[in-house]
Amino acid sequence: MNTRLRHLRKNLNMSQADFASRLGVTGAGISKIESGQRNLTDQMILLICKEFNVNENWLRYGTGDIYQKESPDCLEQLVLKYSLNEFDKNLIYEYAKLDEKKRAAIKEYVLNISSGFSDN
Repeated sequence: MNTRLRHLRKNLNMSQADFASRLGVTGAGISKIESGQRNLTDQMILLICKEFNVNENWLRYGTGDIYQKESPDCLEQLVLKYSLNEFDKNLIYEYAKLDEKKRAAIKEYVLNISSGFSDN
């Protein structure tokens, strides 16, 4: 697994420090794993697979493709589940990209205008 981990990191064009940072560990820890001084734990394997979309069988055993096949993302799943049109999809996508302060401003605006629609 240590050589596959090194191969993955290089395939991602990442330094040990950058790779480690994404996983919440130190560059020295990744170095020790790549050199065979330390083994990958099950928890680390699962984290690597999730963070970098890696095929667990490839990382553990060297079988299959290096990366998982792409599955529909959350937004596409919402589009299908709720029969959203392209405008709805773009609205949700653009809203999600906003920072917290801008989303709060939009929520406040919507709440203010929706209060005028209440049944009095």
